Amino acid sequence: MAQVAIKSTAVTNYNATPRVQNPVGIDGGRLTRAVNGLCTITSGDTQAATLADGASTYRFGKIRSSDYVDTLQIVTTADAGTTTVVDVGLYDLLTATNGGAVVDQDFFCSSLSLKDGALTRGAASAALSADQTFEAGAAGGLITNAEKTVWECLGLTSDPNKEYDVAMTLTGACDGTATALLQVYVVR
Repeated sequence: MAQVAIKSTAVTNYNATPRVQNPVGIDGGRLTRAVNGLCTITSGDTQAATLADGASTYRFGKIRSSDYVDTLQIVTTADAGTTTVVDVGLYDLLTATNGGAVVDQDFFCSSLSLKDGALTRGAASAALSADQTFEAGAAGGLITNAEKTVWECLGLTSDPNKEYDVAMTLTGACDGTATALLQVYVVR
């Protein structure tokens, strides 16, 4: 075994000569609740693999391409049936010329189960936890992207200076009813 002394990006920048200014998402930014929306998922809502295939979408609010995502939480009022599964991702705004097309359907969460019990804060089971920040394991869900802006997580070469809708896409048939609260905290 070897003793190591590892520095985060923030500490590396502080120790650099000349000193490097940390981006606001790493040091000195303001935590803001950008999204705090409620949508009801109802038995009979259409499901499909994608929006283009006819999947129902539930838009909760907007975040900026320049935001650093801190936390994504989902709380549901009830178990939403036996087959209800959603992706949580980013869409262009409905007012965009493309009519709100998908940007990354599972940017935050991929195949999140709403059928195994209500999602709550402080749940004993990780599967029922409200905190879904790093659930996806790709794009916005990678823990290694914690120091990146939304546009960087999307793999863009520059900031498009735009807003995106945060939306759930129904990918597993809804056979129950529940209200979902989706909250996204960002650093600006």
